[in-house]
Amino acid sequence: MTLTIDQPAYFDRLAEVDAAHWWSRGLWRLGAYWLSAVLEGRRSLGALDVGCGTGATALRLAARPEVAHVVGLDPSPEALAHARRRHGFPLVLGSALDLPFQDGEMDLVTCFDVIQHLPEGTGRRAAAEIRRVLRGGGTALVRSNARSDFGIGDLAGLFASEGFAIRNASRANCLPALAQELRGWIGGGRSEGRGGPSEGGLTIRMPPPWRNRMLGAVATLEAALAGRLGVTLPFGHSTMILAIKIV
Repeated sequence: MTLTIDQPAYFDRLAEVDAAHWWSRGLWRLGAYWLSAVLEGRRSLGALDVGCGTGATALRLAARPEVAHVVGLDPSPEALAHARRRHGFPLVLGSALDLPFQDGEMDLVTCFDVIQHLPEGTGRRAAAEIRRVLRGGGTALVRSNARSDFGIGDLAGLFASEGFAIRNASRANCLPALAQELRGWIGGGRSEGRGGPSEGGLTIRMPPPWRNRMLGAVATLEAALAGRLGVTLPFGHSTMILAIKIV
């Protein structure tokens, strides 16, 4: 399965959004809290980012003290070409449904906003592939759009059915999602209907700096509530789970 986007400028915008948008940064903070708790004291780990795009998550993984090496995988040649111009970690063209790695090769796998875009009925296969390439006790950090068929219960249930113990699960992007719904209701129409920039396609843009800072502060607070204090947020356009491979 190869993904092709005909507008290379998309990846320039995507790289900017992934690095600096309040949504992307806030969701990473939530995941980082969970990773810090489960990886405490570990070193020399191998990590794989499934659906790496332009490489922002892979860079964040590489900056973690527990991680020694990172590999990025994506089905888009254009995304990988963009990433290669900016990053030095290994990059592989491939699909989440057939990961080109050995059994038990990885300690950590991240998979952000990929599951909901796979062909219908193939989510379990993707979860099984993530489990296959993880070592026993390995960690999967997975995020999806809550408006897809993979809400928090669905996503957690999918990975639990494939041999994972769910350690953390929460909705994310709560207050901004509520504001978006309210704006759509007041305007007499539908809200934008997407969980964040990852769902915006070729229309993604950075918000004005003042709005990015304001919503970034909200996202940081939500990440601390769900990540550090273990609060399950009641609403949100995104869902995230941290799952451990059962030996």
